[in-house]
Amino acid sequence: MIIREAKQDDLPSLAKVAQDTYKTTFTDLSDDEMEAAFKTRNEAYFQQALNTETILVAVEDLQVVGFIQFGAVTYDSIETTDEDIELNKIYIDKNNQGKGIGKALMAEMMKHPRLDNIKSIYLDVYDKNDKAIGLYKKYGFKTIGRIPFKLDGKIVGYDLLMKYSK
Repeated sequence: MIIREAKQDDLPSLAKVAQDTYKTTFTDLSDDEMEAAFKTRNEAYFQQALNTETILVAVEDLQVVGFIQFGAVTYDSIETTDEDIELNKIYIDKNNQGKGIGKALMAEMMKHPRLDNIKSIYLDVYDKNDKAIGLYKKYGFKTIGRIPFKLDGKIVGYDLLMKYSK
């Protein structure tokens, strides 16, 4: 497996992995809610994200099998500084979960130069996603609260807000 920075050619794969993984994780969302969620999981979204965020992809047999995305903190409910960063997304293709890809992506993010002067990393995670919560806890993230999970302005659930401090 190779982990590298995402590039333009990866846009279709990023969207596919994100949408497929999202569908299998959030089976209780309506079709309209799923469509709203895909607005931040399509090629146009990732095209924009490549300009401001860091996206690392895990590639196996020339296929993107997962990715991690991090950048500026977007939470308005907490006070942060320029020395903080947000782990925005981490998705692993469903057929490749349980193979250590998430751990490898987390390890690469933690040593990425963008985090050299970072004091804290924030993330939010679906409160029923026990696998992801377990992974984050292994890396030292601690739950600091709960935030509403909204799609098109409508609250459809709650996420745990987690923080890692260097």
